Amino acid sequence: MAGGIALLALAALLAWRGPAQPIEPVVDRPALAVITALPLFWDAQGRADAAIVTVLRTRFTVQPIDDAQQLELSRARLLLLVQPRAMTPEALVAVDRWVRGGGRAVVLADPLLRWPSDLPMGDRRRAPATSLLEPLLGHWGFAFDRIEDGERRWFLPDGALLTLSGAQMAEGGDLVQRKRIGRGEVVLLGDADLIDDRLWLADPARPLDPRVWSADTPARIAQWLGAAIPDDRRWMREGADVVAALRWAILAGLGWAVMGAGLLRGVRPGGGTRTKKVYPEGEAPESG
Repeated sequence: MAGGIALLALAALLAWRGPAQPIEPVVDRPALAVITALPLFWDAQGRADAAIVTVLRTRFTVQPIDDAQQLELSRARLLLLVQPRAMTPEALVAVDRWVRGGGRAVVLADPLLRWPSDLPMGDRRRAPATSLLEPLLGHWGFAFDRIEDGERRWFLPDGALLTLSGAQMAEGGDLVQRKRIGRGEVVLLGDADLIDDRLWLADPARPLDPRVWSADTPARIAQWLGAAIPDDRRWMREGADVVAALRWAILAGLGWAVMGAGLLRGVRPGGGTRTKKVYPEGEAPESG
């Protein structure tokens, strides 16, 4: 019985996180341009596709772009702009024109990048340690406030969980900033480390299985870009959530135990079931 309750408790904890199934690619995948200096498509060992890109490929046709001036030629109407290298004035103008023309951009601009790299400091292949997008973001009217030092779990208003690392907050303490720019839209976060799989994925071999996600980061990035990935998991915010989940599991376990005891009560030790002998009318059971 104790073992059964333990299994039920584990099931309850998993259920509390949410019923999630492995993600399957959809048929209609709009083009998504990606501009970044992060090793999302390569690393020092030559491996391809970071885990976040693997997930995004199930919802988008991902197109890495080296030069922002290629945006118009790409015909993509979606852009993930993550900690790029220094951009020329012409490239900044190209991004601005593309957004104002109706593009949607998700921008991750990190003031204190902590993404691990084996490349030596000063190597041009390394991503910049701080965001170089201030001229463009200032032109769009975005402003930042304090930096949240260290790693921390951040719950969005709808309950979605992101794990941040040295994030810069907006004025007023918000994490996510949104603005309409011309006919387009920009979603801005002051953290690029949050897409590092170390901060959202428990098993690097299974990025398409939300059951091993430790945060909702991929689903939320996809949602900001206009795609849907189920992210209805419920995360435990504090000790009270753990207590509530275990209480539910124990009650369920006791319920099963009571049902089992009731069934066993009607079973003989030899394996047969007890039956009540019916006597014909007028007869009585023998005494003694």
